[in-house]
Amino acid sequence: MPELTYALSPSKPALQLPAGACDTHVHVFGPGTQFPYAAGRSFTPADAGKHTLFALHRHLGVSRCVIVQSACHGLDNSAVQDAIAAGGGNYLGVALVAADVSDGELARLADAGFRGVRFNFMRH
Repeated sequence: MPELTYALSPSKPALQLPAGACDTHVHVFGPGTQFPYAAGRSFTPADAGKHTLFALHRHLGVSRCVIVQSACHGLDNSAVQDAIAAGGGNYLGVALVAADVSDGELARLADAGFRGVRFNFMRH
């Protein structure tokens, strides 16, 4: 059973965020039919893709964001890349890469809007 990772009906904060407010660490999950989850992942989240994220940000008054690749999608950063592309220039990303990532892949990720990388050295 997929694990719900977000509030279905978030409350509206009393604090009005300033113009240009930035959410500095979020994840997008799926949808799994378009962006499959990695084999061997530690959990399976309920789908919470770019449209769910964008709706939450509109609700909260967030206009910029850094999306961090979740290990449940493994090294396939496509879900984050798709959200960055749909974010109108206001969304950037942090990719999950292998320790031996090539310079060419890093350049491709940078061109796609990724501004950082992370490594997952956890044992399975």
